[in-house]
Amino acid sequence: MNEVLRHIDSHTTETILLFAALLSLTVAKLIDEHKFQSFTMLFVNHNYFNIFNRENKLTTSNFNIFLFIPQLITFSLVVWITIEFFDLSSKIPVYIILPFLLLFILFKFYLEKMIATIFDINTFAESFHFHKVTYRNFSSLILLPLITLFIYSDLAPKIVLYVILFVFLSINIITIILTLRNHQKEIGKYLFYFILYLCALEIAPYLILIKFYFIDKASN
Repeated sequence: MNEVLRHIDSHTTETILLFAALLSLTVAKLIDEHKFQSFTMLFVNHNYFNIFNRENKLTTSNFNIFLFIPQLITFSLVVWITIEFFDLSSKIPVYIILPFLLLFILFKFYLEKMIATIFDINTFAESFHFHKVTYRNFSSLILLPLITLFIYSDLAPKIVLYVILFVFLSINIITIILTLRNHQKEIGKYLFYFILYLCALEIAPYLILIKFYFIDKASN
Protein backbone atom coordinates (compact mmCIF):
# COMPACT_ATOMS: atom_id res chain seq x y z
CA MET A 1 0.00 0.00 0.00
CA ASN A 2 1.65 3.23 -1.18
CA GLU A 3 1.59 6.44 0.78
CA VAL A 4 -0.33 9.33 -0.73
CA LEU A 5 0.96 12.75 0.23
CA ARG A 6 -1.63 15.47 0.62
CA HIS A 7 -0.84 19.18 0.58
CA ILE A 8 -2.86 20.89 3.26
CA ASP A 9 -2.96 24.67 3.46
CA SER A 10 -2.69 25.81 7.05
CA HIS A 11 -4.08 29.31 6.40
CA THR A 12 -2.37 30.41 9.61
CA THR A 13 -2.43 34.14 8.88
CA GLU A 14 -6.05 34.12 7.67
CA THR A 15 -7.11 32.07 10.71
CA ILE A 16 -5.48 34.52 13.11
CA LEU A 17 -7.10 37.49 11.37
CA LEU A 18 -10.56 35.90 11.31
CA PHE A 19 -10.23 34.93 14.96
CA ALA A 20 -9.17 38.50 15.79
CA ALA A 21 -12.25 39.83 13.96
CA LEU A 22 -14.58 37.52 15.92
CA LEU A 23 -12.83 38.36 19.18
CA SER A 24 -13.19 42.08 18.45
CA LEU A 25 -16.92 41.67 17.81
CA THR A 26 -17.23 39.76 21.09
CA VAL A 27 -15.46 42.55 22.99
CA ALA A 28 -17.73 45.14 21.37
CA LYS A 29 -20.77 43.17 22.56
CA LEU A 30 -19.32 42.93 26.07
CA ILE A 31 -18.73 46.69 26.17
CA ASP A 32 -22.37 47.48 25.44
CA GLU A 33 -24.70 44.56 24.69
CA HIS A 34 -27.78 46.74 24.12
CA LYS A 35 -25.89 48.93 21.68
CA PHE A 36 -24.49 45.89 19.87
CA GLN A 37 -27.94 44.34 19.47
CA SER A 38 -29.24 47.61 18.05
CA PHE A 39 -26.24 47.69 15.69
CA THR A 40 -26.98 44.20 14.34
CA MET A 41 -30.52 45.34 13.43
CA LEU A 42 -29.19 48.25 11.37
CA PHE A 43 -30.77 47.29 8.03
CA VAL A 44 -34.10 46.50 9.72
CA ASN A 45 -34.56 49.84 11.47
CA HIS A 46 -32.64 53.04 12.22
CA ASN A 47 -32.94 52.94 16.00
CA TYR A 48 -29.17 52.67 16.29
CA PHE A 49 -28.67 56.06 14.64
CA ASN A 50 -31.64 57.64 16.38
CA ILE A 51 -30.40 56.62 19.82
CA PHE A 52 -26.62 56.89 19.53
CA ASN A 53 -26.11 59.67 16.97
CA ARG A 54 -25.91 62.27 19.78
CA GLU A 55 -23.06 60.61 21.68
CA ASN A 56 -19.65 62.19 22.11
CA LYS A 57 -16.82 60.65 20.08
CA LEU A 58 -19.19 59.02 17.63
CA THR A 59 -16.51 57.24 15.63
CA THR A 60 -13.66 57.02 18.15
CA SER A 61 -15.37 55.42 21.16
CA ASN A 62 -14.06 52.04 22.33
CA PHE A 63 -17.23 50.37 21.07
CA ASN A 64 -16.79 51.72 17.53
CA ILE A 65 -13.07 50.98 17.47
CA PHE A 66 -13.75 47.31 18.23
CA LEU A 67 -16.39 47.29 15.48
CA PHE A 68 -13.92 48.89 13.08
CA ILE A 69 -11.31 46.14 13.53
CA PRO A 70 -13.44 43.45 11.79
CA GLN A 71 -14.14 45.92 8.99
CA LEU A 72 -10.42 46.51 8.51
CA ILE A 73 -9.69 42.77 8.55
CA THR A 74 -12.51 41.78 6.16
CA PHE A 75 -11.73 44.58 3.68
CA SER A 76 -8.03 43.62 3.75
CA LEU A 77 -8.90 39.98 3.11
CA VAL A 78 -11.22 40.93 0.24
CA VAL A 79 -8.42 42.97 -1.40
CA TRP A 80 -5.88 40.20 -0.81
CA ILE A 81 -8.17 37.43 -2.11
CA THR A 82 -9.01 39.45 -5.23
CA ILE A 83 -5.37 40.21 -6.02
CA GLU A 84 -4.36 36.60 -5.45
CA PHE A 85 -7.22 34.99 -7.36
CA PHE A 86 -7.04 37.21 -10.45
CA ASP A 87 -3.25 37.54 -10.30
CA LEU A 88 -3.55 41.32 -10.57
CA SER A 89 -0.06 41.97 -9.29
CA SER A 90 2.91 40.35 -7.62
CA LYS A 91 1.88 38.42 -4.55
CA ILE A 92 1.36 40.68 -1.54
CA PRO A 93 0.81 39.09 1.88
CA VAL A 94 -2.32 40.15 3.69
CA TYR A 95 -0.28 41.37 6.67
CA ILE A 96 1.17 44.03 4.33
CA ILE A 97 -2.22 45.02 2.91
CA LEU A 98 -3.80 45.41 6.36
CA PRO A 99 -1.48 48.15 7.78
CA PHE A 100 -1.47 49.92 4.40
CA LEU A 101 -5.26 49.98 4.38
CA LEU A 102 -5.28 51.18 8.00
CA LEU A 103 -2.94 54.07 7.16
CA PHE A 104 -5.04 54.90 4.09
CA ILE A 105 -8.25 55.02 6.17
CA LEU A 106 -6.61 57.07 8.94
CA PHE A 107 -5.24 59.53 6.38
CA LYS A 108 -8.73 59.99 4.91
CA PHE A 109 -10.27 60.32 8.37
CA TYR A 110 -7.93 63.03 9.63
CA LEU A 111 -7.99 64.88 6.31
CA GLU A 112 -11.78 64.91 6.55
CA LYS A 113 -11.55 66.23 10.13
CA MET A 114 -9.19 68.97 9.00
CA ILE A 115 -11.48 70.06 6.14
CA ALA A 116 -14.48 70.02 8.50
CA THR A 117 -12.60 72.20 10.99
CA ILE A 118 -11.57 74.68 8.28
CA PHE A 119 -15.19 75.07 7.12
CA ASP A 120 -16.54 74.94 10.70
CA ILE A 121 -18.92 72.05 10.02
CA ASN A 122 -17.61 69.48 12.51
CA THR A 123 -21.08 68.38 13.66
CA PHE A 124 -22.26 67.58 10.14
CA ALA A 125 -18.97 65.90 9.18
CA GLU A 126 -18.94 63.77 12.35
CA SER A 127 -22.52 62.59 11.79
CA PHE A 128 -21.90 61.89 8.10
CA HIS A 129 -18.75 59.93 8.84
CA PHE A 130 -20.45 58.04 11.70
CA HIS A 131 -23.25 56.83 9.40
CA LYS A 132 -20.84 55.78 6.68
CA VAL A 133 -18.46 53.95 9.02
CA THR A 134 -21.34 52.25 10.85
CA TYR A 135 -22.76 50.79 7.63
CA ARG A 136 -19.29 49.57 6.65
CA ASN A 137 -18.75 48.07 10.10
CA PHE A 138 -22.03 46.24 9.64
CA SER A 139 -20.80 44.90 6.31
CA SER A 140 -18.10 42.92 8.12
CA LEU A 141 -20.85 40.82 9.76
CA ILE A 142 -21.98 39.80 6.26
CA LEU A 143 -18.54 39.39 4.69
CA LEU A 144 -16.93 37.36 7.49
CA PRO A 145 -18.87 34.12 6.87
CA LEU A 146 -18.44 34.47 3.09
CA ILE A 147 -14.68 34.94 3.42
CA THR A 148 -14.55 31.95 5.77
CA LEU A 149 -16.35 29.85 3.16
CA PHE A 150 -13.88 30.93 0.48
CA ILE A 151 -10.83 30.07 2.58
CA TYR A 152 -11.89 26.83 4.26
CA SER A 153 -14.73 25.24 2.26
CA ASP A 154 -14.60 22.98 -0.80
CA LEU A 155 -17.14 25.10 -2.66
CA ALA A 156 -16.16 26.44 -6.07
CA PRO A 157 -13.80 29.31 -5.17
CA LYS A 158 -14.67 31.32 -8.27
CA ILE A 159 -18.38 31.39 -7.44
CA VAL A 160 -17.75 32.25 -3.77
CA LEU A 161 -15.34 35.02 -4.77
CA TYR A 162 -17.85 36.55 -7.18
CA VAL A 163 -20.46 36.46 -4.41
CA ILE A 164 -18.00 38.18 -2.04
CA LEU A 165 -17.18 40.88 -4.59
CA PHE A 166 -20.85 41.39 -5.43
CA VAL A 167 -21.77 41.73 -1.75
CA PHE A 168 -18.76 43.96 -1.10
CA LEU A 169 -19.60 46.36 -3.94
CA SER A 170 -23.33 46.25 -3.21
CA ILE A 171 -22.80 47.11 0.46
CA ASN A 172 -20.55 50.04 -0.42
CA ILE A 173 -23.09 51.37 -2.92
CA ILE A 174 -25.93 50.93 -0.42
CA THR A 175 -23.79 52.64 2.23
CA ILE A 176 -23.32 55.70 0.05
CA ILE A 177 -27.02 55.83 -0.91
CA LEU A 178 -28.27 55.45 2.68
CA THR A 179 -25.73 57.93 4.05
CA LEU A 180 -26.71 60.50 1.43
CA ARG A 181 -30.41 59.91 2.11
CA ASN A 182 -29.94 60.33 5.85
CA HIS A 183 -28.14 63.65 5.32
CA GLN A 184 -29.94 65.07 2.30
CA LYS A 185 -31.09 68.17 4.20
CA GLU A 186 -27.63 68.92 5.59
CA ILE A 187 -25.97 68.29 2.23
CA GLY A 188 -28.04 71.13 0.76
CA LYS A 189 -26.66 73.46 3.42
CA TYR A 190 -23.05 72.35 3.00
CA LEU A 191 -23.06 71.57 -0.71
CA PHE A 192 -19.59 73.03 -1.35
CA TYR A 193 -18.06 70.96 1.45
CA PHE A 194 -19.82 67.84 0.26
CA ILE A 195 -18.57 68.23 -3.32
CA LEU A 196 -15.06 68.82 -1.99
CA TYR A 197 -15.36 65.79 0.28
CA LEU A 198 -16.71 63.56 -2.49
CA CYS A 199 -14.00 64.49 -4.99
CA ALA A 200 -11.03 64.74 -2.63
CA LEU A 201 -11.73 61.91 -0.19
CA GLU A 202 -14.05 59.38 -1.87
CA ILE A 203 -13.01 59.41 -5.53
CA ALA A 204 -9.48 60.78 -5.93
CA PRO A 205 -7.66 58.43 -3.47
CA TYR A 206 -9.02 55.30 -5.18
CA LEU A 207 -8.22 56.63 -8.66
CA ILE A 208 -4.66 57.40 -7.53
CA LEU A 209 -4.27 53.91 -6.07
CA ILE A 210 -5.57 52.26 -9.24
CA LYS A 211 -3.29 54.37 -11.43
CA PHE A 212 -0.06 53.91 -9.50
CA TYR A 213 -0.56 50.34 -8.38
CA PHE A 214 -2.28 48.63 -11.30
CA ILE A 215 -2.00 50.75 -14.43
CA ASP A 216 1.61 51.86 -13.92
CA LYS A 217 2.73 48.35 -13.00
CA ALA A 218 0.92 46.86 -15.99
CA SER A 219 2.69 49.28 -18.34
CA ASN A 220 6.16 48.44 -16.93
